[in-house]
Amino acid sequence: MAEQKKIAEEKGAGGLSTLFVTDLDGTLLGADARISQESAALLRPMLDEGLQLAVATARSPATVVELLRPLGLRTPAVLMTGTMIYDVAHTRCLAATPLARETAAAVCAVLERTGQEALAYSVKGGHLYVYYKEFACDFERSFVSSRIHSPYKTFVQVEHYPEALAGGDTLMFLLALPGAEEARAFYDIFSAIPGLICYYYSDEYGSGGCLLEIYPEGCTKASALARVMEMTGARRIVSFGDNINDVPMFRISAESCAVANAVPEARAAATRVIGANTENGVARWLAEHWRDWQ
Repeated sequence: MAEQKKIAEEKGAGGLSTLFVTDLDGTLLGADARISQESAALLRPMLDEGLQLAVATARSPATVVELLRPLGLRTPAVLMTGTMIYDVAHTRCLAATPLARETAAAVCAVLERTGQEALAYSVKGGHLYVYYKEFACDFERSFVSSRIHSPYKTFVQVEHYPEALAGGDTLMFLLALPGAEEARAFYDIFSAIPGLICYYYSDEYGSGGCLLEIYPEGCTKASALARVMEMTGARRIVSFGDNINDVPMFRISAESCAVANAVPEARAAATRVIGANTENGVARWLAEHWRDWQ
């Protein structure tokens, strides 16, 4: 509560009127997985003028901190699709929602029985650890190699998941799979376990692989954003997204904007469709409309 009060006070006694929240991959980020020069140039003056912008993403601190550094965002970020609320400015975890221990054990049992590899994310002492055994495919190897040197999470190779996860809070499991057929098969298996919510989707960047994310049931971008609203004093949300895991966030937003490249489910749930991520759609829409929401 003290942390929430401090953040709200930093925003002013009256709190925020509107919190603008954007997904990253496929939404704010371009095809190169970066914030484009045009988007950054549009956003910086708005941020200086008072735009309150947050991100809600499936990514972890390992990549988010550096991606957002050019913008200097101070509003808490929703990471790992809602399991973590993170202070990007001070690189610290503000809140986390772990899996129940018996639920995490059930996931580990499936992995052991099927011989499937996974990345198991756990918080210990306020630091994020990712445990893995072997690489199941080239896509997983590439995924890990691009993140393994980050100071914001530590990768540890282990022989058994349960022993590694003991003593910490297990936040999620991530399976990097070679294709949609494998992702769907494991989605069906894990969705049958009580206490879980699962998403799978194709890699945004053309690898041909699929990611299957396994989270605590009820843990979504929307549930985490409700806590961020309490922290900041925001009264409403305007959101931007492109994928299925953005739909819960859209449902609690006063205005929800799907980028033109969004999946059909996200476009159907949104109140409007804006320019594509490769057209700097989020930054351009904000430049034209953000003051109308203050």
